[in-house]
Amino acid sequence: MLDPGHGGKDPGTRGPTGLTESEINLEVAVAVSQILKQEGFSTFLTRSGDHYISLNERIALGDAANAAAFISIHHNAPKAAASKTPGTEVFAQSGDSESARLAGLLHQEVFDVLKTIDGVQWTSRWDAGALRVVNSEGKDAYSLVRRPETTNALIEIAYLASPSEGTFMAGDEYVPLVASPLAKAIRTFLTTNQDGTPLLERARIHNPSGGRTICPDIALE
Repeated sequence: MLDPGHGGKDPGTRGPTGLTESEINLEVAVAVSQILKQEGFSTFLTRSGDHYISLNERIALGDAANAAAFISIHHNAPKAAASKTPGTEVFAQSGDSESARLAGLLHQEVFDVLKTIDGVQWTSRWDAGALRVVNSEGKDAYSLVRRPETTNALIEIAYLASPSEGTFMAGDEYVPLVASPLAKAIRTFLTTNQDGTPLLERARIHNPSGGRTICPDIALE
């Protein structure tokens, strides 16, 4: 189950060219789905157009489909420091080793491709990687990670709101560039026991305060 984040009345963040997160999330998800279908995997999308799907509906769709994995696709918005390497982040569900493995594979494959791109000024938090994000009570901060019964991970591929990264994402080469490693990570997860980037031991602490439940404006720690 591929979940293109946002949509409809919830466009997500916006890039310097006017490209919205909901648009690019969907384009990437469709491209990943096409690759996996060509390889013989059954795939479903939580949305196939620019319309709003609630978090509850997204989670219910994944669980009802009895999916082997639920991957929510996003692009980041918070302000973060300039970096020599991409700030790809993948959030795993606490206490689920398969979720950690899925997050690690997604991070490894996408990060390894993005870091080869020249001419982009990357943005990254200091703890970017495969990680858990929990609230002060120690529970997963985001509903899309905490609530699904399906093994899941939420990926923030890169920073759409960054002038350099956002301009790059608006080009024709971006979607096929990231769709391929995403599909490879999913295929590896489904067909092997291979691990990817190790999950960070220290969880990020975040307490959502209403409004958007993902891609929040978080100050650097």
